[in-house]
Amino acid sequence: MRVNHSNSLQQKDKFMTASTKRVCVITGAGSGIGAGLARYALQYGMQVIGADIDADGLEKLAAGNSGHRDRLSTRMLDITDTDAVADFAEWVYAEHGKVNLLFNNAGVLVDGKSWERPLRDWRWIIDVNLMGVVHGLHHFVPRMLQQGEPGRIINTASIGGLLGGGTFMSPYQATKHAVTVLTESLYKELAQEPGEITASVLCPAEVATGIWHSDRLRPADQHVKLGAAEQAFHDVVANNVAAGTTPDEFAAQVFKGIEAGQFWLIPDTGFMPMLEERTADIAQQRNPDVNTRVDFDR
Repeated sequence: MRVNHSNSLQQKDKFMTASTKRVCVITGAGSGIGAGLARYALQYGMQVIGADIDADGLEKLAAGNSGHRDRLSTRMLDITDTDAVADFAEWVYAEHGKVNLLFNNAGVLVDGKSWERPLRDWRWIIDVNLMGVVHGLHHFVPRMLQQGEPGRIINTASIGGLLGGGTFMSPYQATKHAVTVLTESLYKELAQEPGEITASVLCPAEVATGIWHSDRLRPADQHVKLGAAEQAFHDVVANNVAAGTTPDEFAAQVFKGIEAGQFWLIPDTGFMPMLEERTADIAQQRNPDVNTRVDFDR
């Protein structure tokens, strides 16, 4: 049975018309999509708090936006540490008293054969990509529901969180599918709450980010050597991504979707035929096509 939910997601976001007084929190703000979102929010006139585990990335973000020093704060944050996220949320509300846009955006990538990746890799990507979002929700949503102002939570999944499983992509896609379903449930749960807090899921495709080099954020002794076929796949997709949409162009598309009150934020519609094919495969109980390779990025 399909239920029609009529709430603020189907209307233009009211708070976007008063952006100079709005507060935007972004995890993973030190590079890639997060940095692009931060720059766009600053241009929009918002107060921006950028968090990341990458200190160098945060320094570059601050240096590149020195003209907005009065509206940009940066904070080191390990989103896998629930206590650290709790402290971060407490600090944000002590400083600003509200959050109008919460981007749970930080993420990493692990590729390779599902049974060959060490269990520590599975735990790492689940801790960052899924539990990092859960920690953000756990510590921010109760405060947002009490703040008396509208707000939107945007969880970054991936086009890979919508499409069928790709070769060598099971660790990444498993976490991104989880974020997609989590956000759908969050959207429905928030619709039952008083106030104007809602949610969107962000599903990027080929955006020029450094996620295919996530190992740079890990100790050197935890790097895993890929097999020849896996490495070839990794290199091809990494090159495709490097030539993709710039984070700034992507951020502009994301904010356009937010302004329109969209739940599904999917700026790259080029993958829609593949999504429709997957849906048809499921409905008709067709086995996956083992010759189809999915090239995508967060």
